Amino acid sequence: MKRYALHLLLLINAGLLIFLAWLWIGLDGSIRNVHWQAPEPHRTDFAAMLPALPGVTNADTAQFIAMLDRPLFSFTRKPPPPPPPPKPTEEVQVDNLSTARLSGVFTGDGAGGIIIEVAGKHRRARLNDNIDGWTLQSISGRNVTFTKSGQTRVLQLPRAAVTAYTGMAPATPPSGGTPVRPPPTPRATFGGRAQ
Repeated sequence: MKRYALHLLLLINAGLLIFLAWLWIGLDGSIRNVHWQAPEPHRTDFAAMLPALPGVTNADTAQFIAMLDRPLFSFTRKPPPPPPPPKPTEEVQVDNLSTARLSGVFTGDGAGGIIIEVAGKHRRARLNDNIDGWTLQSISGRNVTFTKSGQTRVLQLPRAAVTAYTGMAPATPPSGGTPVRPPPTPRATFGGRAQ
């Protein structure tokens, strides 16, 4: 095989040389593709490459005027004018005592107090305590008196609602032993007898 390798390589090189000669030389003996042919010109539209400019609109010059009045990085720069003061709002005081509910009254040796629900919250107050501007003036039995700048309100402790007696709770089964099973409930029957 080594003996014929050199002959084989020479044969392949000769074949490639003939193929290149066929590509370069024409049938009439002249060299092919020697003259350069100019490519077709490519026209470029530069206007299409530029971004579209925005149309003419009215610009807000308030910021520009403010910058002229107070230039940046200037020693004479003044701080911006302060915003106008907010208008005072009159607080409407909600009279929570009109919807308050008395939950309890307690009295003792020279002292007493109440438990009252005001605006959904339970609060405790002693005599002469202040609840939403109203002062607890006196406690007499089930009546409680509040005063506020000459006005007087009396709240009464409502009586407990009496409900019907439901009886004692059922006895618990004895611990240990088998649990007591409740009696079976009657079953419904449809078109026949219960079995």
